[in-house]
Amino acid sequence: MRYSNSLSLKNKSKRVFSLVITLNLLSANAVAQDIPLHDSDDIFHPVIARNGMIATQENLATQAGLEVLKEGGNAVDAAVTVGFTLAVTLPHAGNLGGGGFMLIYNNQDNKTIAIDYREKAPASATRDMFLDENGEVDVKKARFSHLAVGVPGTVAGLILALEKYGTISLARALQPAIALAENGFPVDEDLRTSLIFAKKQMQASPASQT
Repeated sequence: MRYSNSLSLKNKSKRVFSLVITLNLLSANAVAQDIPLHDSDDIFHPVIARNGMIATQENLATQAGLEVLKEGGNAVDAAVTVGFTLAVTLPHAGNLGGGGFMLIYNNQDNKTIAIDYREKAPASATRDMFLDENGEVDVKKARFSHLAVGVPGTVAGLILALEKYGTISLARALQPAIALAENGFPVDEDLRTSLIFAKKQMQASPASQT
């Protein structure tokens, strides 16, 4: 009986301890809302904004989206502009030959809209198209041949998002991408590295080098 009571007391103390931790966490969360989310002693500091923010993998695309917001465009306008700009400034992060997803939160209706514009297999694709004569997967066919190319969805998806949920014209959304493609821009380390990585594959096709 004493052993049983001892277990009961231990379990009870654990429950009390858990309750104390929970209360402390709740208190900490309440306080944390009123203080900055960073420490001045940290090496890296977050960017803080009151009315909007653009975050991308490439600076020129970020600037293009920010300009749209400054002109009064909404988040979808900026996202579409960024998407087209990245196709020029950092193709491996944003491209016209691929696809993607977009989630849009409408605060007026309290709804989240999902747009699926992932690339799809061509209509003539077959189940065995990537197999060799022995019925084994041919990695070269599956990854590096023209058979591996899907029907792109990026352009259709970005245009759909802009037409249904944006406020600017397609011409305005394309403006930064066109200007950068025609006039050129400084190549940063990320783009340089990606081009070096793809160089060997691109040399296999004269069209990809023009």
